[in-house]
Amino acid sequence: MRIGLMTDAYYPQIGGVSTSTSLLKRGLNRQGHHSIIVTTTDPEQPDNEEDVFRVVSTPFFSAKRMTLAFHPILERKIEEMGLDLVHTQTEFGIGNFGRLIAKKNGLPHVHTFHTLYEDWLNDQLHAKRGGLGQRLVHWYVRKESRRFCNAAHVVIVPTEKTRRILRTYGVDVPIRVVPTGIDLYRFYEAKDNIEARRNLRQQYGIGDDDRLLLYVGRISQEKQIEKLTVYIEKRMSRWPQIHFILVGDGPAAGKVKNIIEESPHKDRIHFIGPVRMENVPQYYAAADLFLSASQSETQGLTYFEALASGVPLLVQEDTCLDGVLNEENGISFRDETSFDLGLATMLTETDEKRSLRSRASVKKAHEYGVTSFVNKVLAVYEEAFILKASRR
Repeated sequence: MRIGLMTDAYYPQIGGVSTSTSLLKRGLNRQGHHSIIVTTTDPEQPDNEEDVFRVVSTPFFSAKRMTLAFHPILERKIEEMGLDLVHTQTEFGIGNFGRLIAKKNGLPHVHTFHTLYEDWLNDQLHAKRGGLGQRLVHWYVRKESRRFCNAAHVVIVPTEKTRRILRTYGVDVPIRVVPTGIDLYRFYEAKDNIEARRNLRQQYGIGDDDRLLLYVGRISQEKQIEKLTVYIEKRMSRWPQIHFILVGDGPAAGKVKNIIEESPHKDRIHFIGPVRMENVPQYYAAADLFLSASQSETQGLTYFEALASGVPLLVQEDTCLDGVLNEENGISFRDETSFDLGLATMLTETDEKRSLRSRASVKKAHEYGVTSFVNKVLAVYEEAFILKASRR
């Protein structure tokens, strides 16, 4: 099968969409299919990319790229390839380009809805909570999400939470829940590299008996990263053995750095910034707990990456964690009081209990391997072919 994966977000951009699309491309190719990527240009893009076609783009919000949906030269080139199916990953320029390619050539169109844009756009536009700007954002996001998704034959979402939200938007085409897979072995290998783990911890002055708390992801308001940083900073006097590392970048980076700079414990809060994809597993492997206060996730790939690294979770309660978080691999919190209780519980557990949590984390992550992910996506492709044929 020849598949066109259309996405406005791809490497070297860091995020769930680019990671998911790259894993899907590799997984499809390993199973004998031929997949191509159509995406935007990026100043940091590699020189030699196989089956990746980029169109001229301009900077957009928060390191993202923007382009138009009209690319006649590339359109002719893609048509000559004889694609069997179009799978869009985003709803913007390239996503609309893919939608038009599918419609013009009578191809099955599958769309993966990765991002809940309401919180993200409110963050970028600094919309006042409850104000006219926020209401307009909500109206626009729902309208455009509904329009794009209903143009596809089948929509893929990573969680039941996202499926329910799209139904409230008015999306009425079939929606299939397919959790995004992760390359488990990258994280298994890093977890087993004891020397690299010790070296990274020593680099930041973290001893063998210290406890390293980790956040990986966008540094932005919708991730509630300022709240999380304050929660941790306030408890450092009580827990002198804890360090906190933040990996990532985003529009709230300046505010987080200010919190750190004003803290008497700033030597134990380490803002790393963006890290190359291949180096991310080292940070998980060095950690003892993974923390997040986000409630804007459609799935939360970083949760699976932490679990694959044997790192238990202390995370904000969210329906995207249904079926992922359990009493063995972590604790959820609702507010500052329950965060305090969860942190105290996990910091005072015996070595035996910590070991059990680590093993339970890896066991849960094993359910989200790439092979299972690709097989489920292929089943959706087959459904799209059937639905396309039935509409003739």
